[in-house]
Amino acid sequence: MEIKGKTVIVTGAARGIGRGIAAAFAREGANIVLADLGTMADKSAGDWNYALAAEADLANAERDIKAHGGETLAIEVDVSDRASCHNLVAKAVEAFGGVDVIVNNAGIIQTGPLVGFAERDWDRIFAVNVKGIFLLSQAALPHLMQNGGVIINIASVAGKRGFAHMSAYCASKFAAIGLTQSMAAELAEHAIRVNAICPGNVDTAMWFDHLSKSERQRHLHSTNTVDETFKSVIDATVPLGREQRPEDMADAALYLARAENVTGISLTVAGGFMMN
Repeated sequence: MEIKGKTVIVTGAARGIGRGIAAAFAREGANIVLADLGTMADKSAGDWNYALAAEADLANAERDIKAHGGETLAIEVDVSDRASCHNLVAKAVEAFGGVDVIVNNAGIIQTGPLVGFAERDWDRIFAVNVKGIFLLSQAALPHLMQNGGVIINIASVAGKRGFAHMSAYCASKFAAIGLTQSMAAELAEHAIRVNAICPGNVDTAMWFDHLSKSERQRHLHSTNTVDETFKSVIDATVPLGREQRPEDMADAALYLARAENVTGISLTVAGGFMMN
């Protein structure tokens, strides 16, 4: 696929991986639709275990992405809500005439022992990480089917291997990979390619504001700063010796958008942390 002039919707685009992917597509001349919670996150501040991207984050991302060139539009969305997903697609089509690439990046995490893990947290993780992929992809399909297109789902290495204290998150990312494969098989006849990216340890709010302080890292964070904890994990587990960055995921997303004979894969981008 030639990226220039194409319309790309990126969810969870206000910061982190989503923002990095949006910036990369903007530099290639795509029309960018930045989708994130915005004021919806502001209204539910303190309702999750770390701060989700709020209105200021989305506004900052829009200013930053515009600097890379191309046309940019910021839209608030709750990917777990059908009407919100359809509104997002409708506004993208109204602004740019169609949709060519969907990057389902929005995701949340909660960790903790399986015994006592809250049903509410389990349901919310699946609503965003799995149902969100289904709802937005379904909303966009009538437009993608017109000329073919690309769907890229952001999964995780936690969708290829189970980790203690991460049952809900791992299960949701395993589901995201299974959904990716099913979508790829079904949508190939419409010239729609569907792939996933599986990041490793990325320096985002999800890691710094939650995982670094979680039960999984207790042996490290009791005496270390957050930065030291992160570095310790990277040094101990990543053969290439550095953390993964949003820019690394952006490189993978651009590859998957352009690779016209690749569909149904889950591309691990983890510096060797996981080699499959």
